[in-house]
Amino acid sequence: QQGQAGQTKMAATRKNDKLFSSMLSSFADVLLFDPQKRIVVYWFVLIPCSIVHDLIPLPESYFSNKGNVFNQYFVKLSWAWTLLLTTLFIASTSYVYTLANTSAVLKHMSRLFVGTAIWFVCTSVFDTILHWTGSCSNLDYNSDKRTCVKAGHVWDGFDISGHAFLLSFCALLITSELSVLKTWDKIQDALEEKSEERGGSKGKKRGKNTKKKNEDEREISLEWYVRLTPYIAVLFGVLSALTVLWEFMLLTTAIYFHTISHKLVGLACGTLSWYLTYEKWYKQAFPGLPGEGPLQKSLKRDRHIL
Repeated sequence: QQGQAGQTKMAATRKNDKLFSSMLSSFADVLLFDPQKRIVVYWFVLIPCSIVHDLIPLPESYFSNKGNVFNQYFVKLSWAWTLLLTTLFIASTSYVYTLANTSAVLKHMSRLFVGTAIWFVCTSVFDTILHWTGSCSNLDYNSDKRTCVKAGHVWDGFDISGHAFLLSFCALLITSELSVLKTWDKIQDALEEKSEERGGSKGKKRGKNTKKKNEDEREISLEWYVRLTPYIAVLFGVLSALTVLWEFMLLTTAIYFHTISHKLVGLACGTLSWYLTYEKWYKQAFPGLPGEGPLQKSLKRDRHIL
């Protein structure tokens, strides 16, 4: 009787876990629409807002002040925030869908190394272009931007919008990584089915050992799936809120800062960086797309997920 009670309790727990995972996947499916559609929205919002900014003097607001709290503590640290939270998310989710394979987890996390390299290279190039195309309002301090600004003068050059670049790139990267949650509820089914399967080669000891090892890996992954899903749901909520903030600050950048050419080049760099990595590189070669692993064939996939 105690055994039956335990099995009943376990079945009820699994059912509740399944319900929670289904709700999480449903939210993800609604909120994480096609990244390419996001790009279209970015361009259709940024261009008219930038034209308005260039042609019509807009009244000042809290967000037109560069010292606003969102700009100072979030936007200026946007890659740090994105890197920290996305690292936690990828580590947690990939540990489950790679069947606790540490090397595979590190492979998935290497996408953030690529993203960091893109951030560093692009911002360095932007600074170099600003230096070589610019001049100081006081020619006595015309040697470089830092000297000019430190002396209280203005350095005028082709100032590609780092905000338009980084905010768009971060938002697209986050939503691409979060997309694994669209099929998160299917992972429990895949793990349970594979854990319960029996059969296969009976006469070969090596085959039995391999099968036992695979079953153990799936049991461990199922256990971690149950443990980590609540924390992954929290990370999903935080990263979704962060994405909304990045997109809102991208809108304020379009309305209040830079000229239209500076913003268009910045946005082009951000969206193209995402496209060349997630839509081209990762589909063909290492480190691969989010969600790739032994469970991939068991899940129904969206073409922008896996």
